[in-house]
Amino acid sequence: MSKFDIVIAGDCNIDLIFNEFHKLPDFGTEVLANQFEITLGSSAGIVAAHMASLGAKVAYVAAIGNDNFGQIFKSTIESHGVCTDYMIEKDDLKTGVTVVMAQKEERANITHSGAMASLTHDDLPWELIKTTPFFHLSNPYVLPNYRDSLPKLYKRIKSYGVRTSLDPQWDVDEKWDTDLKLLLPYLDYFLPNENELELLLSGNNININNLKQFISNAIICTCGNKGSKYITKHNTEEFASYLNEKPVDCIGAGDAFTAAFLTALTENKNINDAIAMAGKNGALSTTVAGGQVPYVSRSDFEERLFKFTHNQ
Repeated sequence: MSKFDIVIAGDCNIDLIFNEFHKLPDFGTEVLANQFEITLGSSAGIVAAHMASLGAKVAYVAAIGNDNFGQIFKSTIESHGVCTDYMIEKDDLKTGVTVVMAQKEERANITHSGAMASLTHDDLPWELIKTTPFFHLSNPYVLPNYRDSLPKLYKRIKSYGVRTSLDPQWDVDEKWDTDLKLLLPYLDYFLPNENELELLLSGNNININNLKQFISNAIICTCGNKGSKYITKHNTEEFASYLNEKPVDCIGAGDAFTAAFLTALTENKNINDAIAMAGKNGALSTTVAGGQVPYVSRSDFEERLFKFTHNQ
């Protein structure tokens, strides 16, 4: 029996979130934000924290610096039940940090990658990956040693019989040239949002109908408050969203969606139930700031979800 349900690898940073300001500042000017939070950041870290809080057994792989932000990050995800034994500490680098300027569902980010950019394929715990049923990677575009080798990486992982998923996030180099024709055959679940998918299609000079033939299992495309799409070789199905009428912010909603979706899959739920659980968790995540997890256990999740859905 596997020790973990999933190995999650990828980005790793603390978020400094500024909210409730009237505009983004121009150079040489200053604006005031009425809200500020220091929270867990990074797509991979947020997904790991949500999944562990929902009851999944999660091993997390990422690189941090030997500094205060690194210790804050590590202790935060440990408090949710994530195994950090496979995290790597770099004495000569700083832990990644992102300044997030958020307005409603939109945000502008500036990130110092720091230690997370040093993560290599050799840093992955390959023996653990071979014996764990699921592998997920988030935000390869801030990982220079990963962004141009994704098909090779996933081909190797898939050869072990492991289920695979990838959340691409934003291409910080804005190349959008990841070869989807080579990558998708080794991905069980590709998890872009609609903007990322559109840019990747453009970068590949292909449309979604022509891309479908390369899909191994499914593309799950999130569309904000419009819901999500489940795209396979033969069909596209749309799912409605669960909305929070008074969100605190929407920064972590996509990662919360991914976390619940993957958790449901590790529990062998069907696709409809997995996407429904994902949508509910995405909406629930907007009741708190940033990548915070608004519950401490699966039972707490169920209780808070019941109150949330009945108070809308």
